[in-house]
Amino acid sequence: PLMRITKDIPYGPCGMLLDFYAPAQDGFDTLIWFHGGGFEAGSRRDAEPLAESVTALGLGFASVEYRMFPSARFPDFLLDAAWSVAFLQKHGQDCGCGGRFVISGQSAGAYITMMLALNGALLHNAGVDETSILAYVPESSQQTTHYNMLRQRGIDRRAERIDEEAPLYYVGQRPLTKPLLLIYNAEDIPCRPEQNLLMYQSIRHFQPDAPVFLKELPGGHCAGSTHKDENGNYPYVTALKEFLASLR
Repeated sequence: PLMRITKDIPYGPCGMLLDFYAPAQDGFDTLIWFHGGGFEAGSRRDAEPLAESVTALGLGFASVEYRMFPSARFPDFLLDAAWSVAFLQKHGQDCGCGGRFVISGQSAGAYITMMLALNGALLHNAGVDETSILAYVPESSQQTTHYNMLRQRGIDRRAERIDEEAPLYYVGQRPLTKPLLLIYNAEDIPCRPEQNLLMYQSIRHFQPDAPVFLKELPGGHCAGSTHKDENGNYPYVTALKEFLASLR
């Protein structure tokens, strides 16, 4: 199916932009994507090849930019992310969106996804109606305080910290009601698989029936959404398709 593209859509009070990729027919669910890059690199445009594969599933794809280091500080990028969800809830129909959303991203964008999923104040304060959210799908998220946030504080980037800037800090503060698929890669960066296993077990410890799921993909950091397999498919997209089908 043909993909319709609308670029440079402004959202939020800080003048950030997003690009929207739509499948041929209207009334679709939309995946909101936050790029990786450690909050200091990467671009919403990096995801255009991935957008083609996601729209082929019949989903919309919103690739969102957000403020980054060195000009940004925590929680600037989280506020931007929440505002982008609120914007798409309000204006997504202009692009043909049917009004339901999957929130996703890789690496730094996966960290954003986790914080939106677990820290309820972020979406609430942005005016987001969470009933429209179908699921959260982070790939290769850091679940402790992000290494570049540690660096901003003068702490060794390799350190493991769990505080208000860590997704793990928010586990148990409210029930998880939306499905959460934790994706990591078999040869991910050090501690990343273990952090995602810890997140899975931590949520289960507080909430044994929580809709949290775990998926290991082959390859290195974020390989599932950046490298196609021998069949020409992104493993992330295959996992996403299977996950969403299981929710119906």
